[in-house]
Amino acid sequence: MTELTRQLDALEATLPRLRRGDPTVFYEVTVILEKLRQAAIALERRQAELLTLYEVGRDIASIIDVEQLLESILDRAIVLVQAERGFLVLWNAEANDFKVAAARQFHAGEVDQAQVEISHNIIRRVMSTREPLMTTNAQEDPRFQSSTSIVAYSIRSVMAVPLIAKDELIGAIYVDTRLKARMYSTEDLSLLSALADQAAVAIRMARLYEELQQRNRELQATLDKLRATQDELIRAERLSVVGRMASSLVHDLKNPMTSIKGFAQLLGQEHLSPEQRYHFSTTICRSVDRFVGMTQEILDYVRGDSSLALEWVPVSELINDVCAFVQPEFLAKGLRIQTDLAFTGSVHVDQDKFQRVLLNIANNARDAMDPGGVLTITSRQDGDWVELRLQDTGPGIPPEIMDRLFEPFVTHGKPSGTGLGLAIVKKVVEDHGGTVRAENHPGEGACFIITLPLNP
Repeated sequence: MTELTRQLDALEATLPRLRRGDPTVFYEVTVILEKLRQAAIALERRQAELLTLYEVGRDIASIIDVEQLLESILDRAIVLVQAERGFLVLWNAEANDFKVAAARQFHAGEVDQAQVEISHNIIRRVMSTREPLMTTNAQEDPRFQSSTSIVAYSIRSVMAVPLIAKDELIGAIYVDTRLKARMYSTEDLSLLSALADQAAVAIRMARLYEELQQRNRELQATLDKLRATQDELIRAERLSVVGRMASSLVHDLKNPMTSIKGFAQLLGQEHLSPEQRYHFSTTICRSVDRFVGMTQEILDYVRGDSSLALEWVPVSELINDVCAFVQPEFLAKGLRIQTDLAFTGSVHVDQDKFQRVLLNIANNARDAMDPGGVLTITSRQDGDWVELRLQDTGPGIPPEIMDRLFEPFVTHGKPSGTGLGLAIVKKVVEDHGGTVRAENHPGEGACFIITLPLNP
């Protein structure tokens, strides 16, 4: 019971005292009291209707499936205004017509446009004017006298409201009652219109969500196709990489295998001295070590292996061993190697891997230089770092690959190379905590600078 009702009851309790006084005053107070009570009842009913409307709006706003939402809206509308029948239509702008999306208490053929004349006439009128429409007595309403379905189905009171969201016509809701049911009021029409406003927004949001879902499905299908294409490209690239790596191995291993074969043939000669046999045997072993080192180097790079067998090795030993190893090939091409070692102390490195770093750079210099070229290797201490510089007198690094010099498979001017050499150099140096960079002097040669920490 509301406060207004309680006050009315209190006022009514005073009537017996007024009855003993002036009868006219008693009558007037009685009339006023009755009007107040009716107003209180109407107010309570309106409050209950608004609460119901709020709950309905909240419930339909939580439904995102369009089909389920339309059914729920129609069910809520029928309950809200106590209708007997109803249907909800959606407007199709392309066809310039509407279709029935949900119906309640209609027979199979009653929602067909050719048979339910009153319903569809009202719907067309409501959607063309975009204004609600109500008749409290369709049996006598001159607007619908030509409709035989009004009499056939005993239609008494009718309401229809448009569904509009942001000036977009979405459809309409139609409800009616029959002869034995109550007639609609303007309050009912206001309630149905308020529900239609919320319903139109809910339908629009559900449609947007459905379109978004459809777009997401299309994007996902496109993404799946792109992934499949990418997988195919990756497989093709992997095959290409395998082929290029195999080509690189064949190219790089040709020299050590040639040395092994040549010195193995020389070992078969009977007139060789023990010193010669020892020299040939040692050369073969070194070629085999080079062979194994080159293959292991590539395998480590492909696997991402960063393990190091660290030991303290004098810089002079590292450089002298590399010079001795490449000297024959340099001499055969008419090239020279010279060193200027200002620092000869020890560094903490994996000797085999770091010698491969120096060998890769030296071999690149050998391939780049013409007869008469010189490779100069220097060392110096710079604070807590040791700096090694390998400077050749070749044509320099082509500008088009300078920025990508240490990336895998970047190569220039080596038909059988893959460009793995410098990528391996960078990885091994960085695994040691050092850095490597290149300086370019077009026409005068290239210089590779390696820095290593003295106290790793």
